[in-house]
Amino acid sequence: MPDTSTAREKIRNYFEDKGISLISVATYFNVNKQDLNDYLTGKNKSKKAHETLTALIEYYKIR
Repeated sequence: MPDTSTAREKIRNYFEDKGISLISVATYFNVNKQDLNDYLTGKNKSKKAHETLTALIEYYKIR
């Protein structure tokens, strides 16, 4: 798996800047909130985590 630390940081910053809660994102993407938190902190670096991070970047157009 590629290093996702930059992407994770950009996603977290985007959510914080826009006031987007993890619970709303988790609900929309049908992901457990704790799993989403683990993806964003790097605690979980599975294929599912990578796919979810990629989906978040594409959906929110984070650059």
